[in-house]
Amino acid sequence: MKFLYVSKKVEDSIEVLKKTGKAGKCLAKKATDVIDGLASGAAKHPPDINVTFTKYGEKRIKQCRKYDLGCGYRLITVQRGETVFIPFLGTHDSCHRWLETNSQLKDFTTGAGRKISIPEDNQGEVHQQESDCDDQIADDDVFRTPTEKELRFVFSGLIQGIKHRSQ
Repeated sequence: MKFLYVSKKVEDSIEVLKKTGKAGKCLAKKATDVIDGLASGAAKHPPDINVTFTKYGEKRIKQCRKYDLGCGYRLITVQRGETVFIPFLGTHDSCHRWLETNSQLKDFTTGAGRKISIPEDNQGEVHQQESDCDDQIADDDVFRTPTEKELRFVFSGLIQGIKHRSQ
């Protein structure tokens, strides 16, 4: 692998996740760790970057890997020749739809995004990245039902944001 291409949509999704609380920040960090690990040329296997591959990403698109970031989020990578593309980051369901929609896809075009050259001297090294996100978020916090007060706060903020935009 000589190049890594990260789509603009993936970068935007990471920025959105960073703004969505502890779970979102942890997911954004894991996605960034995968990208940084691939960009360094050192990370080639899931244990090197503290995330795992899912079982089914490879079957729908040739040379496709789907990383399980946790909390129902996935990061999709596709290798074409000397370039690894990172075209999509999203929930399990949205990644499933993306894979189904693009299952016949043969070639990728770069479009908007970031292209990274992989240093050849690092491609043989093993690089361990630590992630303490799992310790920061209890399962109860991620999957609990929001209180009525929390929902009112969130939706009132959304409505105020819409009103502010229209003015």
